[in-house]
Amino acid sequence: MVDRRMVEDWYEKLRCPKCGKTGMASLVQPEAENLPAVESVPDGFKVVKTLTGPDFRCETCNVRVE
Repeated sequence: MVDRRMVEDWYEKLRCPKCGKTGMASLVQPEAENLPAVESVPDGFKVVKTLTGPDFRCETCNVRVE
């Protein structure tokens, strides 16, 4: 039997407001889940899990990205 649940996936543009570093993160959210999951994050960025979903930060500057 094939699982036909919907899965939404998208990319987020990341940019550090302090140093200007940029990159693209890949996210996915299965239909049955409340929060998205990060599939990939570019070098130089990190993911911080929060109650409202993933938050991205610049590894160099340790600031929240735009």
